[in-house]
Amino acid sequence: MRKVNFYKTASGRSPIEEFLDTLTAKQAQKIAWVLNLVEELNIVPAQYFQKMKNTK
Repeated sequence: MRKVNFYKTASGRSPIEEFLDTLTAKQAQKIAWVLNLVEELNIVPAQYFQKMKNTK
């Protein structure tokens, strides 16, 4: 099993948490679900790593 750790800057900021805060609840829920797959599965299907619509 893997563990997903969010990057933090030397000053303690977490860019990924800041990014997640900008998403809609549905978008954030999808990302959380995929991160859970990354932690639980040995091989995660590529279909879960497509670019999300309306994001940069």
